[in-house]
Amino acid sequence: MMKTLLTYILSAALVMTFTAGASAQGLDPYYETLAQYNRIAPKQNPQWESASSTMKSSIQDSKNKVVGELNNIIVSENGSIQSLEVNLNRIQLGSASLNYRELQIESSARSYALNMDDARIKDVYPEILANIDTAAGDSASSISVKNLIGSNMRADDGRRIGKVSDVMFTDRGDAVAALVVDVNYKTIRGETIALPFSSVEYLPKGNGFEVLMADQQADTVLKFADR
Repeated sequence: MMKTLLTYILSAALVMTFTAGASAQGLDPYYETLAQYNRIAPKQNPQWESASSTMKSSIQDSKNKVVGELNNIIVSENGSIQSLEVNLNRIQLGSASLNYRELQIESSARSYALNMDDARIKDVYPEILANIDTAAGDSASSISVKNLIGSNMRADDGRRIGKVSDVMFTDRGDAVAALVVDVNYKTIRGETIALPFSSVEYLPKGNGFEVLMADQQADTVLKFADR
């Protein structure tokens, strides 16, 4: 009887310990998402590429000839690319905003390729310039990757959580995968974590943005950063 009672007490203690752990983390889906995103240090994740690397991508024509350089990438709030801001200086043209979808641009490691050769690019260049507003997308939902880095992140209640230190693209550069934030709040200093790009809101502010998250999200981010 004593052995049975002891076994029951030990089993109950294990269940209580597991339940407490699950209550602290496992029942919070956002915490679990953060754990998945930070399973590997963001800048060491082989499936991602830092914005600084993606920005070095060349602009090529359909024959793999380099026709220009990339200046900036404009994305939507879900991380999909809207347009590329480029300089087509290799074929004696100037700056242009290229609509990513309409021009059927293809991404690969370190390059973005148009589906036309350099002669055709020169032919349609005036049309590209005429449609520059369309290429840029809806300004209210368009996010400049270059201007996003360094933006402040805060909770709805006004708490300043940290700053955006990087934007991580997929390894092919065809979409944004994650936002990297340096968390600085009270005793939490210098903790760098990645979070889903589409899980926060981007508010234009001056030349940059303010990244806004729900209070409960902010609580989870701070809990994760302080783990």
